[in-house]
Parts: sequence; C-alpha cells; structure tokens
Amino acid sequence: MNLNFAQHGGEQICVVMGTYNGVRFVEQQIESIFDQTCGDWSLLVRDDKSSDQTWDILSRYEQDRLTIVKAPQRQGVIQNFNELLLLASETSSRYIALADQDDIWNREKLSQQLSLMQQLETEDPDQPILIHSDLEVVDETLGQIAPSFMRYQGIRDEEINPLQVLLVQNYVTGCTVLINRPLLEVSLPVPDEALMHDWWLALCAAVFGKIACIEAPLVRYRQHGNNQVGAKHIKSLLNPFRNNYYQLWNAGRQVLVKSIAQAQVLADRVRHNASESPDLPVIEAYAQLQQTGSFCRVKKIHDLRIHSQSKLRHQLMLSRLINIPCKRAA
Repeated sequence: MNLNFAQHGGEQICVVMGTYNGVRFVEQQIESIFDQTCGDWSLLVRDDKSSDQTWDILSRYEQDRLTIVKAPQRQGVIQNFNELLLLASETSSRYIALADQDDIWNREKLSQQLSLMQQLETEDPDQPILIHSDLEVVDETLGQIAPSFMRYQGIRDEEINPLQVLLVQNYVTGCTVLINRPLLEVSLPVPDEALMHDWWLALCAAVFGKIACIEAPLVRYRQHGNNQVGAKHIKSLLNPFRNNYYQLWNAGRQVLVKSIAQAQVLADRVRHNASESPDLPVIEAYAQLQQTGSFCRVKKIHDLRIHSQSKLRHQLMLSRLINIPCKRAA
C-alpha cells in the first residue's frame, strides 16, 4: 500500500474513514470530502470486509489523494479505526480527521476546524488537541430531524474539568473529530478495553491536552436502519415508561462496568506518559470502584465530582453503579 499522500502545501490533514457495507451512502460522503474548501487533505479508507459493492465504489475514487486498504477479516468499528489511526501515524500528516461512511460534511468543516486547531497550537505546539463539533440530524434522504444533535441528545461540551464527565459519559461524536499528531501519538494504540475509539480519544485529550468544540453543526448525521451508533432523543433515552426500559437500563449498566475497565487502561497510559498528572488519582479511584461496596461507590463518585450530564442521567448512572457486581482486589 502506498501511503505517500499528495502534498498540497501548508499543514496536511489525513482523513480516515472506516467502511462496511456502505454502498447506499458512501459515495455522497466521499463527494462531500472532495468538496471541502480546505484542499490540504488526503483520504485513507479501510474497508472492513464488506459483502456489497462498497469496494467497487471506493475503487472508482482511488487516486493520489485517496488510498484504500482492505481488512483481511471483519474486525468491527473500533478495531477498524484503530488500524486506520495506526496507518495515519505512519504518514507525514500533522492532523487526522475521522469520518463515517454515511454522513455529509459541511464544505467548511475542515477549514473551520483547522483554523481553530492552529489558533490553539500557537499557545503550545506540542499540546495534544481534539476539536469536535455539533451535527445536524437528518434522515436517509437528508431531511432534517433535528438542527442540533447535541441538544437532541441532551449533551454539551464541558469546558471545565471534562474528565469528570468523560469517565462515565462520552459527549464527543467521532465523525466530527479533528486531532493533532501529539494526541494521536499518546492515544495509540487504542486498547481493547476502549468502549469506542472516539471516547478513548476524548479521554486522552482531556488528560493530556485540550478539547475544544465548534458549536455549529459541521456534519449532517444521517440516521438509517444500519447505523452503528444512532441519534436518539434525550426523552426516549431516559423515559422510564418504555416497554424495553429495563433492557436499556441494563445495557447502560454494562457500559458503566466497561467504563471502569476503560479507566484502568487509561490509568496505565497516564502512568506511562505523565505519571505526575493531577488527574491520575481521580482515574485510579474510578478504576477501583468495583472493589468497594455499593453505597461507598456513590460517596466516592460524589467526592471525586464525577457526574453525568443532566440530573436524570446522573441519577440513572448512580442506580446502575449501585447494582454492578463487586470485584474485590486480589
């Protein structure tokens, strides 16, 4: 595979996109990337063993600005993006943008994110930085469902102490993300314990550097039957009268357990890269929550000021925390 992406001057962006059976929408997404007002990019696509004609569509676009990699076997979205990020680390690109196969990018997306990124880097060029944005939620035909994904989901960017939220809840949407090379280097490899690649990148940015948000919707986030992760209105997520509410509650409990395992590997990463970080004691304390009794966990969460966004989300998180299994230290 040739990873000598075309140079267009200035600071280069490597756009990484994972595909799987994306024949319906991938062409529109590629066209929206080619239509960016910022011309300083290359596109790296890794197809996760599609069984439809996705590869044929990608092949029509393959040129000096687009490189395609075929996965040897189906690996899933997290591992697909882990491999993409590892490949991006071998290029000379200073910045990496993440893209899903079924969205549409605003023409100014990369320009706006690059401008903010470079502005932040003037303060500290070596600081790991993650830029994300809001999205417009649309249906299969691009009809608007909601003008703001973040309001629709009841989430917001956290400018102060983002780690206190990110340990239990991710509010960064991967398909909007632009990161710089310092963040890429400290984040790789994405561990198997990571709940999602974007959540892991956000955690690393919160601990090692900075997260910044562009409040404008820079991506049309398409909702359809095959979404890996879809947009659901906050009321439907938290409605206790839904028939499948216990199933959703229990799924959230499993996510909470996995977030504790995610924190354990995050603590290892911090000890390796920044052992004097003031965030390390908080991460370690959260990673050890299963070693204490149910109500001690609630007190510890309160003392650490770890919280979910919105009072109802937080109460749900605490109810799940009380009911996760205890795992005593060996």
